[in-house]
Amino acid sequence: MGVKLVKPINFRSVKSITAIQFQNTMQVLEVRSDFAVAVSGGPDSLALLFLSKQYAEDNNLNFIAIGIDHSLRTNSKDEIQWVKKFLKKKKIKFYSIKWEGKKPQSNIMALAREKRYQLLTNHCKKLKIPYLLTAHHLDDEIENFLMRLIRGSGLKGLSSLKPRLKHKKTGVYIVRPLLEHPKKSLIKYLATIKQAYIEDPTNKDNRFDRTRIRILSSKLITEGLNKSRFLNVISNLKKAENAIISSIDFYLREIIINENKNSIKINLRKFIEMPDEIQFRILVKIASLVGMKKQSLRAQSVLNLINKINKADFKQATFNKCLFKRSQGFVNVIPEKGRAFELLTKKS
Repeated sequence: MGVKLVKPINFRSVKSITAIQFQNTMQVLEVRSDFAVAVSGGPDSLALLFLSKQYAEDNNLNFIAIGIDHSLRTNSKDEIQWVKKFLKKKKIKFYSIKWEGKKPQSNIMALAREKRYQLLTNHCKKLKIPYLLTAHHLDDEIENFLMRLIRGSGLKGLSSLKPRLKHKKTGVYIVRPLLEHPKKSLIKYLATIKQAYIEDPTNKDNRFDRTRIRILSSKLITEGLNKSRFLNVISNLKKAENAIISSIDFYLREIIINENKNSIKINLRKFIEMPDEIQFRILVKIASLVGMKKQSLRAQSVLNLINKINKADFKQATFNKCLFKRSQGFVNVIPEKGRAFELLTKKS
């Protein structure tokens, strides 16, 4: 087999994640029934695996491991075979899923991530397992933050890695219990249990955006913007994002009138008085529900619609297969093809 194992470093200046910390996080994230763990053989996922094993034993829960043979690299098959044999020795139930079909030639990382979530959550749904744990950690959070910052993302994008979210297509909860812990603390944990791991060669491949961002983050940390400060910044952004999300329902009740299943009315005066970010979020929600389109909406297109509605001479506009039409102090929103949609204020 062409798998090269790496011996974990016992970093002296780094504190290892502990089973008690993991236990507390899992309780906060309300993982109190059977769950699955995504495993690749890397240090992050192996640390998550062994922490999860102890958590399951301590709380009398069942758990399984799932791995994806993505075939994007020549040795991916060998890696998944190593994981399979390794977990068999550890008496951990493991499911290997092969990514069949044509592979992407561009935007590989993003498309592969989306495909992995699809395959993993589909398998969880099939086995009636409500939770899927992934090994995203603080370094991933920082890299994601910097990537979004460079691309000019707003508050929602900058705070996008959630510790728990529901996968839209399968309903399986994706849980990330390691977000507050740096990668080195996970490697040190593996050192304490004397567990070697597989190193992903793409982590050093400068062709990928994330690799270059990783180099940038290390330089910023050298300049004094350490990981604890990053964590504080990201935590504050998430609090602000949660506050906005909580306020959306209030604003919706203030400005929306549901007349029937095929039309709603927006109180134009109240809409114009709302903060810009709330206007943006509400129009995205309306357009997604009324238009029944699942793909992401372009931010600039939403901003263009807001500018039109806020003008005194606004009459009508189409967006995302919806018709926005002004009438007697309201903006009526209807599907272009008369399709029905759920009540806007109904929570998913």
